[in-house]
Parts: sequence; C-alpha cells; structure tokens
Amino acid sequence: MLTRSLGLGRCAVLVFVAVLHLRAVEAPIKKLASFPAVAPSQVGATLRAKAGFTMDLLAAEPLVASPVAMCYDENGAAYVVEMIDYPYTNKATHQAWKDNATDASTGRVRKLLDTDGDGVFDQSFVLAEGLSWPTGICCWKGGVFVTATPDIWYLKDTDGDHRADVREKVFTGFRKYNVQAAINNPQWSLDNRIVIAGATNGGAVTTVGHAEISPLKFLRNDLRIDPRTAKIEAIAGGARFGHGLDDWGNRFLCNIRNPAQHVVFDGTLAGRNPYLHVPNPVYDVRESGDTLPVLRISPWEPWRDLRARRWVAENHGGPRSELVAGGVFTSAAGVTVYRGAAYPAEYRGQIFTCEVANNLIHRQLVSPDGVTFKVVAADLDAEFVAATDVWFRPVNLVNAPDGTLHVVDMYRETIEHPWSIPDDIHEKLDLENGRDRGRIYRLAPPNFKIPKPPRLGSATSAELVATLANPHSWWRETAQRLLFERQDMAAVALLRELLATSGDELARLHALYVLDGLAALRESDLLRGLSDRSAGVREHAVRLATPSVVTSAEIRARVSALAVDPAIRVRYQVAFAVGSLADEAAADVAHALLRRDSADRWIRAAVLGTTPDQCAKVAQRVLRDPALTTGDAGRELVRQVLSVVGAHNRPAELAAVFAAYPGEFDSVFWPALGDGLRQSGKNLRSAFPAVSPGATRAATVLAVALAVARSPGSSIEERVAAITLLAYDDFVTVRPVLATLLTVTGPQPLQLAAIRLLATFSHAEVARTLLEPWSAYTPVAREEVLTALFARRDRVGALLAAIEKQIVNQGQVSAARRTQILTNPDQAIKARAGKIFGQQVSGTRTEVVAGYRPALGLTGRAGRGAQVFDTLCAACHRWAGRGTEIGPNLESIRGWDREKIMLNILDPNREVAANYIAYVVELNDGSSVSGMIAEETVGSIRLKRMGAPDEVILRQNIAKLTSSAVSLMPEGLESAITLQDMADLLAFLAAP
Repeated sequence: MLTRSLGLGRCAVLVFVAVLHLRAVEAPIKKLASFPAVAPSQVGATLRAKAGFTMDLLAAEPLVASPVAMCYDENGAAYVVEMIDYPYTNKATHQAWKDNATDASTGRVRKLLDTDGDGVFDQSFVLAEGLSWPTGICCWKGGVFVTATPDIWYLKDTDGDHRADVREKVFTGFRKYNVQAAINNPQWSLDNRIVIAGATNGGAVTTVGHAEISPLKFLRNDLRIDPRTAKIEAIAGGARFGHGLDDWGNRFLCNIRNPAQHVVFDGTLAGRNPYLHVPNPVYDVRESGDTLPVLRISPWEPWRDLRARRWVAENHGGPRSELVAGGVFTSAAGVTVYRGAAYPAEYRGQIFTCEVANNLIHRQLVSPDGVTFKVVAADLDAEFVAATDVWFRPVNLVNAPDGTLHVVDMYRETIEHPWSIPDDIHEKLDLENGRDRGRIYRLAPPNFKIPKPPRLGSATSAELVATLANPHSWWRETAQRLLFERQDMAAVALLRELLATSGDELARLHALYVLDGLAALRESDLLRGLSDRSAGVREHAVRLATPSVVTSAEIRARVSALAVDPAIRVRYQVAFAVGSLADEAAADVAHALLRRDSADRWIRAAVLGTTPDQCAKVAQRVLRDPALTTGDAGRELVRQVLSVVGAHNRPAELAAVFAAYPGEFDSVFWPALGDGLRQSGKNLRSAFPAVSPGATRAATVLAVALAVARSPGSSIEERVAAITLLAYDDFVTVRPVLATLLTVTGPQPLQLAAIRLLATFSHAEVARTLLEPWSAYTPVAREEVLTALFARRDRVGALLAAIEKQIVNQGQVSAARRTQILTNPDQAIKARAGKIFGQQVSGTRTEVVAGYRPALGLTGRAGRGAQVFDTLCAACHRWAGRGTEIGPNLESIRGWDREKIMLNILDPNREVAANYIAYVVELNDGSSVSGMIAEETVGSIRLKRMGAPDEVILRQNIAKLTSSAVSLMPEGLESAITLQDMADLLAFLAAP
C-alpha cells in the first residue's frame, strides 16, 4: 500500500549481494535517534506548497487517527477509514511472508462533521470499529461500503446516533497476506459500478448469502461490483494503493515506483479471443523506476540514514540519488486526477500522486498520446507540496465537495513494511508510533473562499439532473449516484432534455450513463450520443451502444461509420464494438480501422480481440492488402493474425489464408502460422488435409528447410534460419537432422540452434536426444543443453538418469541448478537428487547468516568474482555486460545495508514480491513449465524462465497453474559459495 515491498527472484543471490561491499562489521545498534511529532497547531509551519496554495488543516487527533482513505456523503459528512492496525497489531507474533489472518481487527470508520459551516471539522463519531485492514470507503444508499481485508462490509446508521446499526458482510475471502497489497479505495465509476483497486494479494472471494455464486479467484486484478446485485468481477489492474478516474472515466493507477499508470482497456474486453496475446492493459504513462527523483525537503530518517551511511562507507560509486536515504520514488500512493473548478483551469486533469516515504505530493501533467496518455513531472524546482516534518505521511487524496483536493495524512513516525527492515533496525523501531495521530488537509488555492456545504440528500430529482452540469466532479458524481439509487423514472424526460440541449459535454456524458443506470437508454438516445459534437461523448456512446450493434441495424450503421472518426479514441471503441459481430461487413469495418491505425498496438489488439472465426475473416483482408503487410507494423500485424488462425486451427480458415496471400510465403508468414499451430498441438506438416494446397506448400517449405539445414554449401545464417523453421515440423521428421547437428564439429551457431530448437518440442525423446552426445559438447553447448533440460520439469528425470549412468558428471551441474533439483516439488525427483548430490545441509537461517559474516572482511579479487558471477548468477541477473535479466534490476538495491541484504541472500523467501514468485504450469499434453509470471491477460500468460526465452502460453492449453508461494531461488544456494567466493563476487560487483 504505502511503501516499497521487495521483489527478488530466482538466482537472487546477485541482487542481494550486489551491495554487500567490503567493510568492517558495525557495532550493534543501541538506539536510533528520532524526530518528535509536531502538534497540529504548529504543523502549518512545516508544510510548503507552490503557486500560493496552502495546506489548511481540517481535522487532527483526537478527531481522527491513522487515516488512509475518505469519502463525502451527499450532505457533506466525511467518512474516514482509520487503519489503526497498520502494519501489525503485535510485533512479537507477526510473521514475515506469511498470511496474518490472526492479526487483531482494530481498524475503524469515523464520521466527521462541520457543524458551524467554517470548513473545518469539529465533531467526530466512531461509525464502526473492529475492522481488519480497512483501506477504502464509498457511499451507497445512506451507508458506506468499506474494504477491510478479508472482507467488504456495508455499514449504515439508521437511527441517527452516528453509529452503524447495520453491519453486513457483503464479500469475504480476500487474502490477508501483505498489508501493503490489500484491496483498497472503492470508487464510483461512470457506468454506475464501484471499482476497487485490487492490488496483488488476491483471494477466492465469495458473495455472502449467495451460495449459488461461484467464488471469484483473482490475483493481480482490480475489481468491479454492482451494489444492487452484489455481482463482483475481476477487471484489468492490480497495482498497489490508490487509483484515480478522470472526467471521462479513464482509470489511473500507481505502484510504488510507478507514479502514474493507465488502464488502457478492461481485460474482459479481450476475452472473446483466447488465442490472442494482447498487451498488458496496465501501461506506464510516466517514466518509472527506482531512480526517478523527487524533491524532498525533510531530513533523512535516522534509520534510513544509517543504511545510507553504511553504503557510503563501502565506497560504492553511483549517482547521488543512490547515496542518500531518500529522494527517489519508493512509495507512490493515492494517485488522483484533479477534477474540480476551484483551482486555475490548467490544473484540471492533472495527476497528483503522494510519495509517502519522502513526505510530499507530486504533481504531473497529462497529455493525449494516441489511445493512451503521456505524463511528465509538472514541477522541476520543488514539489507541489512537501514537508520538513518526517511524520507527514500523505497517503491519499480526494476530490472534495468544495472543488479542492483534500489530503489524507496518516501521520506516523515511520511508514515502512516490517518485512523490508533488517532485524537489528526493526528491533529498535516502533512502527506503531503515531497510530493515535492523523491529519486531514485542504489543498487550497490562493484566495479560496469556503463554499456552502452540500445538501444533495434533500434535492429533488430535477435538481439532481441539473447538478450533472456542475463544474466540480464530486457534485456531478454524487448527483449521478443518487439518481441511480432512487431509480426515479420521473427524471428520464429531464435527462433526455439535458442530453439534447446542454452545452456542457460532461453533463451530456452523465445524462447518457444515468439513463443507462435507469434502464431507460433508448435507441434515439444512443444515436444522439453517437452524433455528438464532443469526441468524448461519442466515445462513450459507442461503448454504451456496443450491445445494440447486434440487434439494431441503425445503431450498427452509425457505429460502423465512426470507424473513420477523426478521434482515435472513438475509433478504438468502434474496434471493440464491431468485434462483437461475426460477418463479412464487420470484417470490412475492422479492415478499415487497421488501414488507418495498424501501427497502434492497442487498436490492433481491439480489432483482433474479436472471435477467432471473425479474426480469420479479418486476416484474409489483411493478407490481401499490401499496405498492411509491409514495414515493421505490417509484419507484426501479419504475425498476430496468422498466430490466431493457426491456434484456432480450422481447415477452411487455413485454406482461405493461403488463398488470400498473394506474396511470397516468407520468414514472417511461416513462423507466425507455425507458432499458432503449435499452440493447437499441430504443426505445418500435420495441420492440413493430405491433398490440399496448404499441405503441398507446407511440405515444400519444410523440405527446403531440412535440405538447407544440413547443407554445408549454405551460409551459417541460412542454415540457422532453416533450423528455426523446423520447429514447425514433426519431431520424428526433424530429429535425425538435429541429432546430426548436435555432434557435428562445424560452426557452433548450428549446434546451439539445434539444441534450442529441440528444447521447443514436448516429445518424450527430447531429453535423450540432447544427452546422447554429452561427452562431445563444449562448455557453452553443455550449458545450453542444461537450460533445455531445466526448462521443463519432465526432463529432469532424464538428467538424473544420465548422472547415475555417469554420462554426465554431477560436477558439471551448477550449484544453482542442483539446488533447483533438490527443492523439486516432485518428491520422487527430490529424493533421487538427494542421493546423487547429497541433501542440503543448513541450520536455521540465522545460523547460516552468522556463518557468512566473515566474508565481509576478506579481500576480494574482482577477476575471480566475475567467474563466480558467471557460474552462480548470470542465468538470472545481468551486470557489467554479463548475464541475463530475469530477476529484479540490480539498481533497485543500491544503498541497502549489509544486514538486510545478507538476510535476503541466505533466506531468499524472506522478501518476495508477487511478481517474483515461482509458478509451475502443467500443460494439457502432460508436460510442465516453471518460471515467473511476467504478464497475464484473459487469454494467455507469459513466463520468464531461467536461461531460456520467455514463453507465452494460451490459457486453453493450461491444465493447472500452481504457485509455490516462494521465490524461484530456493534456500541452500550458500552451500556452493565459499567465504572467499562471496568476497570475490563482491569485489567484482563493486568494481567501477
């Protein structure tokens, strides 16, 4: 939620030791200095805001404590979520990297009132208490929904005593694992649904009282609920704490070191085509990373400074931002789009993101960039809001009724995940200090005058309809919510009048969605919206009209005509809309969209996200159009459409594709089609009827590839290209040629290409074929073979058999790979490996750490350290031009203290972010693949694998997906690293 959580994966030894530089062992920490809290009456002097803005205190302790989120009801009362139980409720019993379901539920919801109208809260009531990890709140029918892992509650006061007498658990089953990765911040969206930041803990969510509804299993998604029906669904997302909507419903996320991300499409929209691998819908619209600077003005926290001083003492060079205990993004939270009218006009649509650890609020400029956006820092000389007080912890922002941003300040001495703090420092820190404190501010512009408080609860429907034109987003959204709640059909005529006559494009937008929420949206309303002068209104009209393109000829014609709309986002929605159709005319519209926008990957994904049958029709038009098959964009489009056609594997579609393509069947056509066919369990030789043009052409090209692959007269480049094409032939056919290339004493590129090609087959004979020439392999070829054997779990047994038969010397298997086998989930494999390599011997992790401390005092040799790196680390990490980048970026741990890094080297499961957890994918053909999930969409996942290329796997081919809940790097790797090896490795890593 609030600050960085470490993610360290397979072979993480490199990451963890990268800054274990040689230095003397420090004396034990006796006490850490700290800064005192600043009284509410004095805090104003610690805050700096730009452009004449001020931070006006609205509430402080004892009215509020540990606030993390808030919302305003229709009458201006504020409901504040108090996360008293952050980060734990018992330091002594809290368990790192384990579920903490037994943590006490001490969170609260408070109701704050301003009874005298001066704009400052003067009364506070506890609406509800005894909540677990409360992280967000939104209004509904006089009450509030509260996200409080493992549950979502509905709370309501029905008797006016400011205490919730209605307390209904609506959903349960959210995982209570990482306190900073819990569901959070429910908000109303334009479509009359509540969207929730799902973060990364996931869960198996049940709807309480509805046993007939199957549990929703999710991991890295956001969520959407319909409060009327209690329907919950997973949508694209899955960042961390906070998300913000702009006036047009675009959703922005933030994720620790990513201050702004855009959800380009709802993941469910791509679900029609399971064969299409679409881009990750969560897109970094802003530069991100662990060296992205912020302009902090607060002093370093002593414990963070201790880490920095340790690192500086080790004389490790680097940019200044890496030499201090702050000054870079490390805890982006509460991303919010400013949507009021109290600030100067240029501020509208700008993004504000809290940076909790650095005690500031960062402002960003937003501009259109095709379908998505480009975001840059707005302030280069000073942050828009910053504090000299290290207790200032802005965690969230809200567009308030007064048209300003209200700032939620958790106000804690320390905000840091306990799992990310070295034990000796953690022991001296009180992470609960300040849980009885908290502040709420108004970020006010110059000369701001406090408006009258809202009283929309008593407004008539006519007044609510008129409020849809209010310049402040809170008023518009609240009016829409109330109209949706009331379901007053008397508002329909007024809404149609607003849609027809209002000069405010946002009023017309809201009118469409309220009509939809009242189930009163007519064809005439949609046609009006589709012809609106505002591109934004047209875009949403297309979205709302999408279900009607199937049933209404007039709607379909109008939507199809917008395929040439001047606004790219309108065309983008048209692509989704026509994807619901399955005929030749719709394929013509898709073709027209691609002719204009084929270079845009988002529009390509939207067009091809139709059904596989329809995608085949689109493919024929693409292949017949020379304008769409040339250049980089053309080649990528051809690759995508042919991959879908191949994976769908319908003879008629394959024949039509061959008939449609007038050009040469080149190096793009065959691999693309072959990739798709392999996903369906076929290849170029087996996919076509015996007597057909496709079979003839495929047989010819494969025969040529076989001949070139074994032809000494062809160039190495030609032979490697031919070998690559053989991946789409039968294993039995190509095995003899590849086996010959494995043993040939010719150019090594041919041998390596043959090894890599064999690794792509799932045939049971692959392992034996690779191992037979073992004695003739060079070290490079042996490592490539081992990579191929470890790429699939079912090949490990063959390697063990080769070792038992003394074909392979066990010393030729690296320590990292040995450890991987010794921790294999297959107990038979594990036991067999234990007999060969010996069981891992290690005491407690504490004992292992103690045993390695002397390495820090040894003199290291950088040249020797490079060899250690190549042996132990290069398969997963890249440094100084060597290795492969599978694990986290090494720059992310510059400045870590020795204790923290040492603990993580020797206890790799101590700190593992969700994106570095190991997964095993069991396939329908009986084989299995292991790795880290680098990306997932509705139709596929992409695995990052040690020493092997990424692998995209269609979900339809997955029999079972299992998380190990631990890092790919198993415990025990230290058994292969002597004290001198570690010192040498450190010297190599520390070299300039």
